[in-house]
Amino acid sequence: MGINIPGELADLLNELGYTWPKSDESKLFELGRDWLDFAGKLTPIAGEAAAAADKARSGNKGAAIEAFGKAWDHEDSAVTVLNRAVVGGQMVGGALFVCAAVVLALKINVIVQLTILLIEIIQAIATAAVTFGASLAEIPIFKKLADIAIDLIIDKALEAVLG
Repeated sequence: MGINIPGELADLLNELGYTWPKSDESKLFELGRDWLDFAGKLTPIAGEAAAAADKARSGNKGAAIEAFGKAWDHEDSAVTVLNRAVVGGQMVGGALFVCAAVVLALKINVIVQLTILLIEIIQAIATAAVTFGASLAEIPIFKKLADIAIDLIIDKALEAVLG
């Protein structure tokens, strides 16, 4: 289960016009690991297939073996597809790890910004009596600054994922 936001901060986030992301970084990490495991399982299969093909080619001669060798060495042969699948699985797994890390960093940064905003609001309310309510005028400014900071965080996260 990924990071969830405390209720007080969820209300504040909604007030700023954002919703908590439904992305689950732990599931993304798990899915990335599954893809890397899949690629790891394909690697020995490709090696065993290549060894078996080499053994068949070295111990036999004739037109059928030559045709087999041609098909085996073709760019769309089974072993080539397996090797591409290994690389593809590793790339997908790595990309999912990057996405999970970005989601985690985004959630942590949003929580930090909301916590700072909450502290600023509490401080403004606490000093309202001393400032005859003038400190309450700071609350909309604090909210706008938090909004800008969260928007910047989201932009950086999108830039990290999309390049």
